[in-house]
Amino acid sequence: MNDEVYKLIYAIITILITSGCFGYINYNILEKLNVIVDTPNKETDKKQKIMIFTGVNVGLYWILTTVLNCEMSLSIVLVLLFDVAGTIWIIKPLIELINSLINKIRNTSGQSYTENRNTRDYIFNTNKIQTLFVFDFDNNLITCGYLDYQQSGDNNYFDLALMPLDHPENQYSFEYIVEEVSKHENSRTLVDFEKQIKIYILRD
Repeated sequence: MNDEVYKLIYAIITILITSGCFGYINYNILEKLNVIVDTPNKETDKKQKIMIFTGVNVGLYWILTTVLNCEMSLSIVLVLLFDVAGTIWIIKPLIELINSLINKIRNTSGQSYTENRNTRDYIFNTNKIQTLFVFDFDNNLITCGYLDYQQSGDNNYFDLALMPLDHPENQYSFEYIVEEVSKHENSRTLVDFEKQIKIYILRD
């Protein structure tokens, strides 16, 4: 290959790696695994994390091409392989270990446990069958049903897809639902002060 063409390709690949394209792969995988959770109002934190992952990729690429004298194509493949496999098998456990140590320190000092996930994701993301009863703050039933789908908590818009229950909605009173929730250890209550609703969740 012509030296000028090689240098051009090398420069383009270097720009792609250093611009954050490869770092975003790390971030996206960790986000899908709920290891990293950033809300839309934390774009600065997101960019900083991508920059850190980009730095890791740049360092790995430099070691492969300069120190180990690997070919450019092989180095790219190895960096991409690290972005996928390395993120799952190395970066993810490392972040979880750090979070675990931080929570142990917080617990020792009498502070509450810190959780990365959004409250909605923390409650709804389970393989259990969930029956939802949505009330307003005046304890009037708005709707109820089996949870079919809920939008991810990182989206500001909050909506739920519910499947109809076996009985009409008017058969479920607030007092009955509160009593049923108190009987089930796995039940939860989600209070949304902004929308002024309470969601009582029964889990089977």
